[in-house]
Amino acid sequence: MSTKKILLVDDDENILTVLKMRLELMGLQVTSCDNPIEALALFKKGDFDLVLTDQRMDGLKGVELLSKIKEIAPFVPVIIMTAYGKVDDAVISMKKGAFSYLEKPVDAKELKDIIQRAVEIAGIEKRVSLERELWGTVIAQIGAGLVIVDMEGNIQWANKSTWDLFRLSEDSRLKRLPFDEGLIKDRTLSKNKGNFEYFHKDSGRWFLISSAKRPEGTEVAVLILDITELKEAQRALLEQQRLEGIVEMAGAVAHEFSQPLQAMLLNCELLRSSASSLDKKPLLRLERQVEHLGELVHKLTDITRYAKKDYPGTDGIIDLQKAAEG
Repeated sequence: MSTKKILLVDDDENILTVLKMRLELMGLQVTSCDNPIEALALFKKGDFDLVLTDQRMDGLKGVELLSKIKEIAPFVPVIIMTAYGKVDDAVISMKKGAFSYLEKPVDAKELKDIIQRAVEIAGIEKRVSLERELWGTVIAQIGAGLVIVDMEGNIQWANKSTWDLFRLSEDSRLKRLPFDEGLIKDRTLSKNKGNFEYFHKDSGRWFLISSAKRPEGTEVAVLILDITELKEAQRALLEQQRLEGIVEMAGAVAHEFSQPLQAMLLNCELLRSSASSLDKKPLLRLERQVEHLGELVHKLTDITRYAKKDYPGTDGIIDLQKAAEG
């Protein structure tokens, strides 16, 4: 701990001197101050790894100094000491973010152990925060939302992209993900990891949701990516493949029908020219129908897109006229 810088604050000069000596014997770099307001100014200028402060001081109590320090540097641990130990003071201090609450006279070994543990934990928390910030920045670049939820589904933390995905302002941020809670519980909270697509009805968009529990199993990290454009591209590709199938089928049908139709037309003409004594009207009607079939077959070869029209008893049939017009 020889490189660690400690800010020591106590308005009792005798205690301040003794504690400073003890801390320096532990190999720590100590800056001492007997005025909490001046100590706060020193903290703002310095780069301290830990603050050790008395609770009852004139001008600023230890817990008040703690609150101001946490506003400036939330990862710097603060240990509060007092000669008048009260349970209420200890509880308030811990709620405000104190790492520990010690009664005077402070045992040297206990103090050393607590300082060492506080510095180690603070270092881990700072690294985790920096890594989270880094990954949050990387994920933001691809427009993905990153959310940490507890095992009840309550949002503990979310990056800015999460709120951007749902077009939410600072004032309307949610406490829970705006998805079907049963689905989230089954697919994320109850499993170690999961990947699934989800259609958000309110926004009309598709999301890819990936999740993984933290090792201790108390929280779940959820990654949310808007895949609406990808889904639309997939639909367009399927539509194109469907059209290609229709066009290929239409071409094959037209090819198979063309020769029989030509033969039927030829036979109609022969019958009409040779059957002079018969009524030729039925033959003319048959010939017109065959010619109409020929036109339809020709349109089959001109199909360039998929088009439907209403037809009783079905959900629609191919509209050859529109499909052939392109």
